[in-house]
Amino acid sequence: MQFARAGALVGAAVAAIAATVFAAVPASAHTPELVAKCEDGKTSLSVKLAAYAESTAQKTNHIKVVLDGTEELENKDFGRSFEGSYSTSGDVEREFVVEVTAYDDSRFSFKETKTVKACVVPPTTTTTTTTTTTTTTTTDATPTTGVTTGPPSDTTDAPAPTTTTTTTTAPAVVPVADAGDGLADTGASIAIPLVIGVVLLGGGAALLIVLRRRAAND
Repeated sequence: MQFARAGALVGAAVAAIAATVFAAVPASAHTPELVAKCEDGKTSLSVKLAAYAESTAQKTNHIKVVLDGTEELENKDFGRSFEGSYSTSGDVEREFVVEVTAYDDSRFSFKETKTVKACVVPPTTTTTTTTTTTTTTTTDATPTTGVTTGPPSDTTDAPAPTTTTTTTTAPAVVPVADAGDGLADTGASIAIPLVIGVVLLGGGAALLIVLRRRAAND
């Protein structure tokens, strides 16, 4: 009886250990691998699921992958394993949501979010500024006498005008001596004798006229 009881205890202990071992093996086997990254201008996600329970006609495992909350990348059943890769542009931050349902035990089901920063470097924008300079030339309408304005570098000073003054001198008038009768000038003036002669001649003419009138009256 004692041996029977001891055997029963050992058998129960072995069964409990075996149950614990078999229960632990699936737990360690359900190990998902999710890798999300951004490189070479692309954001990518890889999913690997292995050692899941084999699907049956009534039960199966399921996976769903959604990008940025709106784009459904995957939505399907799978058996013992699953592998999938997804990629998109890396110009903005991306978010992958992976949801796995394990039919054999809810402990192996999970929902995980992978957020990936953008890896695309925006191109450098070069701004070219064109400056237009407008030159305004103002011409004074007031005439300027004798002044010519021009660029200093292109103008050669003209020689100053030379003023020539011509003075005409009239020849001096040289009095010519009266040749007359060729007599030498003695310095005596004949004006006085002429005046006296004229007076005497006038007086004689007047006396003659008086005498004739008297004679006529007699």
